[in-house]
Amino acid sequence: MRLISMLGFLTVIVLTCLVVDYFQVLRRPARLGLGLAVICIVAGVILVLNAVLPDSQFYGAVFSEQNTLDKVVALTFDDGPNPSYTGQLLDILRDNGVHATFFLIGRHVAEAPELVSRIAAEGHQIGNHTYNHLDLLKLDRKAVEAEIDKTNEVIAAITGSKPVLIRPPHGFRDAAVLGIIRNRGMVPVEWSVASRDWTNPGVAIIVRRTVQQVKSGSIILLHDGAGDVSRAQTIEATRRIIQELKGRGYRFVTVGELLAMGENKH
Repeated sequence: MRLISMLGFLTVIVLTCLVVDYFQVLRRPARLGLGLAVICIVAGVILVLNAVLPDSQFYGAVFSEQNTLDKVVALTFDDGPNPSYTGQLLDILRDNGVHATFFLIGRHVAEAPELVSRIAAEGHQIGNHTYNHLDLLKLDRKAVEAEIDKTNEVIAAITGSKPVLIRPPHGFRDAAVLGIIRNRGMVPVEWSVASRDWTNPGVAIIVRRTVQQVKSGSIILLHDGAGDVSRAQTIEATRRIIQELKGRGYRFVTVGELLAMGENKH
């Protein structure tokens, strides 16, 4: 059963319990309906949290970090390619000898194929971030499949190969979404370090939040795309993050390389 269906079912139970409890208020036991309603509400919260928390394995395995003592981290960038910023980001990565993983939105790929070619040519890994960046929890099965498959096809038409990695929009997933992903032989990827760079809090804040959270095996979430929103802060923050983490002895790898280093931490 899809998460949204389960939540609807629990909502009906909650409302029913509250109505029953209301009419039994002068009887004993008077709080049975309320108790059941509270249980259903708690269950609903648990279901939602496990669909959105990046390290939750409740609905199935996702890769959010590597359990390793090696000082390695993976930089990941979502929502590109972005004609205004992805090229600048690639320049920084090239100049610092760093390979990253780009989770690309299909419709953006179709609009900027030359950037996709450059990402692949310069040794970075490309992942699927769906075609329209919609909340997959709200889509039916066919729509989810289309979001994934269309993106795989448009990327393969440019690079010659379909992505193996996928990051659902916002990281949201349930058992049905993960089942569709697994049926395609793909690996769902989340993250363990988030600076909320997409809110543009300031370069120094992005750098500080990232560096403070990083440990061996971390997957760092950043964004090079998002419509007309400026990503200038992320670009400069990336430069500083690389310098700071290199100074601390960290080595940068792609998510695929990190995944190959061993079993992911659950």
